[in-house]
Amino acid sequence: MAELESTWNVKHSAREPHTIICVSNLQTLLPTVTDAWGRCPVSQPALISCAVSLREPFTSASAEDAVTKSTVHYGTLSKTILEACNRFSSVDLKKPMKLSQVLLCIQWWMTGISIQTKPDLEMPTNPCLCSAGADLIVLEVMLPKASLLGSGVRIKGAFRYDESNTVVTAYSLMLELCSLRIPTVIGVNLNEKLVKQVVVISVQIDRYDRNLDEAFHELEQITVKSVEESSFQTLEALGKHIGSIIIKRFIQPQIYVSQKSFTWPTIRLKLSKPTAVTLADAPTVEMLIDTRGNLESEEK
Repeated sequence: MAELESTWNVKHSAREPHTIICVSNLQTLLPTVTDAWGRCPVSQPALISCAVSLREPFTSASAEDAVTKSTVHYGTLSKTILEACNRFSSVDLKKPMKLSQVLLCIQWWMTGISIQTKPDLEMPTNPCLCSAGADLIVLEVMLPKASLLGSGVRIKGAFRYDESNTVVTAYSLMLELCSLRIPTVIGVNLNEKLVKQVVVISVQIDRYDRNLDEAFHELEQITVKSVEESSFQTLEALGKHIGSIIIKRFIQPQIYVSQKSFTWPTIRLKLSKPTAVTLADAPTVEMLIDTRGNLESEEK
């Protein structure tokens, strides 16, 4: 079975792709997901994006000016994604859907290749990507209404395949809280220490083990509270503080409770101060935090 790796490793583990087919922000409804308040099951709009990097060029499709086996029609790709969502949604309308399960089901429905226990569904006889020969597939499921202070919640997955297109050789899963706008006291200047200003924060949890609970509403509450109650001078110090709180209150409790094998995630934080530089959109700091290394160093 393919191991869960970082998004960076999966996407950069092979050559630069020469042929890519994309579908962006395909709209649908997911009937039984958790909402921004943690209520479930609730129907929510979802935006699904897909990028397929093919192993070979569009040779015959370009030469014949027709949809041949060297490519996959974007209409067929879109229909397959929507069909996978509809079929998966119909399995159990009383049970909350995990975004990671939706994403993995879409991958399976498009390729016929499973990296987990298969859903209780009858797979289509001819998955749309069987003949085209995918080298890398990047999928994203976005819930634009699942965040109270941000632009949405999304999960992103990347899947790399072997030469015969029968096995997933590596894959990644990443959960993200997108662009949370949180007021806080931050800055080195005197005026910044007197009044709160908005900091825009995105929280990415990479190598997101599907055994983890997808309580993104709790993750947002933890993040917001840690920022609102802080008063740092630098974004770097604020980022370290946020990462430490997320590990202690979101990651660590699940690790100790879980009885299953577990992949330690990494946390990437993006922090911006939109009003800090008058002639720029915003100064931004990004930082990557190893949850296991961080926790072990604090326990010593």
